[in-house]
Amino acid sequence: MTDIRARGFNTKAELDEYLADIEAAETEAATVPRVDVAVEKGEAVELARLQEDLTLLRRHLALLREQAKTAISARAPRMDASTQRQFGNYPWLKLAGIIAVTFLVARRLRWLPHSERTTMPLSLLRFGWV
Repeated sequence: MTDIRARGFNTKAELDEYLADIEAAETEAATVPRVDVAVEKGEAVELARLQEDLTLLRRHLALLREQAKTAISARAPRMDASTQRQFGNYPWLKLAGIIAVTFLVARRLRWLPHSERTTMPLSLLRFGWV
């Protein structure tokens, strides 16, 4: 037989009372509350309406994606021609040149004393270069 004092109870009566409380709690939890049939049907109708709305929204989103894809593909040749006019035949070479000049200017600015670093942008603003 198990020593009930090791389980936290001093007497067999306390253990029996504790077990009876647990069984009562389990039977109370096992009972399912009654559901109103009208409320359940209303919720089913609401769920069906929400599912239909979700389906319509998905269709609308698919249509918008298709329209966006068509608009972008229609504008692509025009944008390419515009880029060709602005940057010429070698746009990447010009971009590399701009990046190199920016790198060299930034490197030169790093070696300037702190006071010149702060006054130079102000002078550029005065001449309208920035």
